[in-house]
Amino acid sequence: MPCVYDGALSFREGLARVKKNGKWGFINTSGQEVVPCVYDGALSFSEGLAMVEKNGKWFYINREGVEYYED
Repeated sequence: MPCVYDGALSFREGLARVKKNGKWGFINTSGQEVVPCVYDGALSFSEGLAMVEKNGKWFYINREGVEYYED
């Protein structure tokens, strides 16, 4: 099986952070990429949300990758 990711971290709430081509995303326990690797930074999920960074801005995403910005 070929190595797809440059790095991977522990699972939290059923999802693990993975890094591919310098960008972060999330996989589920089956190894499916459920949030694409498009983020410059990412923190683990907590209470159904994870903080991610894109273009110098931090915001939250849910388990499906829907982005939530604060005003």
